[in-house]
Amino acid sequence: MYRLMIVEDEQAIAQGIANSLPWEEWGFEISKVCSNGEEALEAIAVECPDLVLSDIRMPKMDGLELMKRLNKEYPHIRIVILSGYNDFKYLQTAIQNGVSEYLLKPTDIDEFEEVFRKMKKKLDEDGEHRLSDEEARQLREQKRCNALIKGYSYNEDEMEQLFEGECRFSVMFFYLEDSQKKDRNVNYHLTVQVLKALREYQHLDDISGKFFLNYEERLTGILMLPPDEKEETLREKTEKLLQYVKESTGICVSVGISSFCVDYQMLPQCYEQAKCCVGQKIFKEKKDMIMYYEESREADFDYYTISFDDTKIMEYILKQEKEKLMEALDSTFSVFYDRVISDYGYINRVCLELLFNISRKLLRCSVQMEKVMKELGYRYADIYKKDTLKEKRDFLYLVLLEASKACKEMRGENKKRSSLASAIREIVDLEFTSNKISLEYVAGKVHKNTAYISKIFKSEFECNFSEYVTKKRVEKSKELLSDPSLKIYEIAEALGWADVSNYIKVFKKSCGMSPNEYRNFAEGARTGKE
Repeated sequence: MYRLMIVEDEQAIAQGIANSLPWEEWGFEISKVCSNGEEALEAIAVECPDLVLSDIRMPKMDGLELMKRLNKEYPHIRIVILSGYNDFKYLQTAIQNGVSEYLLKPTDIDEFEEVFRKMKKKLDEDGEHRLSDEEARQLREQKRCNALIKGYSYNEDEMEQLFEGECRFSVMFFYLEDSQKKDRNVNYHLTVQVLKALREYQHLDDISGKFFLNYEERLTGILMLPPDEKEETLREKTEKLLQYVKESTGICVSVGISSFCVDYQMLPQCYEQAKCCVGQKIFKEKKDMIMYYEESREADFDYYTISFDDTKIMEYILKQEKEKLMEALDSTFSVFYDRVISDYGYINRVCLELLFNISRKLLRCSVQMEKVMKELGYRYADIYKKDTLKEKRDFLYLVLLEASKACKEMRGENKKRSSLASAIREIVDLEFTSNKISLEYVAGKVHKNTAYISKIFKSEFECNFSEYVTKKRVEKSKELLSDPSLKIYEIAEALGWADVSNYIKVFKKSCGMSPNEYRNFAEGARTGKE
C-alpha cells in the first residue's frame, strides 16, 4: 500500500475523495487529508506520503506553491493535481514542477482509477530503481509469490518450469500475538523482524519454500514438500521454527497451515485455508500455536443454517431472566466454537439480525433499541469491531440486558401512567359538563404539566383531550334532547357551551344533523315504535 495525502480546501470534496473511492483496491491508503498547502507541508514530515493529490486554488498556500516546495524538498514524492480550472498556465506550471498527472473537476471514478493505477505502476518502478540487486530480486520474488496465492498475474510457463518436479504444496499464514494492540508502523517493523528470522531458520533446517510479506502485509509461507518427505516432518520443523523466532526476536508467533495440494494452481485455496485457521484462533481465543486445517475441518456441516431464537430471547428479556438469556446466546455461539468458519461475516450478520428482530419486538413495549444502545455508547456496527466469539456474545448480552431493564422500567412507567390515566378519566367523566374543564384544569388537579396529560390521553384513550370531552358532551346532549321541555340553548349551557351556535355546529359535525333535526328524528322513531 502506498500512502496518499489529499490536499483540498473544500471539506465535502476532500472527504468524498477520501472515503468514497476504492483506494485499497488501487494500492493506496489515505495517510491524511489537509485543507491547504501550508498544513500539508507540516504534515508531510510525519506522514511520509508517497503521493500527494492536491487542488490548485487554496488559502494560505496554494497548490502551485506546494508543488514548488515538494519538488525542492521532497523530490521523491509523486504529485497529482486536481483542479476545476482548465487553464494552460496552471498545467504548464504543474509540468515544470514534476507533476505526474493532472485531473480536472468534476472527475468520475473511471478517470481516478486510470490515473491512480498508472501512479501505482510508477511508484513500483521508483521503488525498484532505488533497490540493490538483491533487494530487487527479493521484491520480484515477493510479487511472484503474491501472484501465486492470488491465483493470477504470474507467467504460466515460468511456473511450470519452477514446479516441474513432483512435490506437494502447503501455505502457512502467520499471526503475531498481541499485534492488534500496536499501531500499523510498529506492526510492520515487528513483522519484518519475524520474516528475517523465518528466512534464517529456513536455511538452518533446510525448509523448501518461500517466506514473504503478502499483499495484505501479512507474513505468509509457500512450502514445497518433496514426495519422499512425510507430512509429520513439517510438524516437527514448524515447532522448531516458531521456537527459533521467539528466541531470536522475543516475538510469539502462531501459524495456520493449509492442507496439501499437488497443483500450484490450488495455492489460492490453500491460502484461504491457512488464513481461516488463524482466524479460528483469534475468533475462538484458542491457545494453540499451530493450527492445521485438516484437523479442524468438519465435513457436511452447514453453519449457514444457524441463527438465534429471537422469540425465546425476547421472552427472557421481558421476564428479566439473565441466566436464561446468557444460556440462549451461548447455545447458538457454542455451535461455532468447534467448527471451521470461513465466513466470519456470517456470524456478524446473525448477530445483527438478532438485534434488529429484538428491536422490532421491543417497540411493542415502547422501548427503542437505538435509545438503549445510545445510553451504552454503542451502535449496531460495533459488532464488527469485536474480534472473538466471546466479545461478540458479551456485546449482545450487555445490550439485551440493558433492553430488559428498559422494559422493566417501562412496565413500571406504564402502571403509573395507567393509574394516572384512570384519575384523569374520572375527573373528566365527572366534570365534562363544566365550562372550566380543560387540559390546564385537569393538569392542576393531578399536579402534572399539560403536555404530559395530552400525551397520556393519546396513548391511553387513542384520542386527544378535546375530542374525548366533545364526545362525552355530544352523547349527553342526545339524552337531554329527548326531553322536549328543554330548549336547545338550555342544553348547550348545561353541557358547558357558552355559545349555542358553537354547540349546534359541533353537534352537527359529530352526528350529521342539527340538534333539532336529531330531536325530531328521535321523537319520530320513538312514536313509530309505540
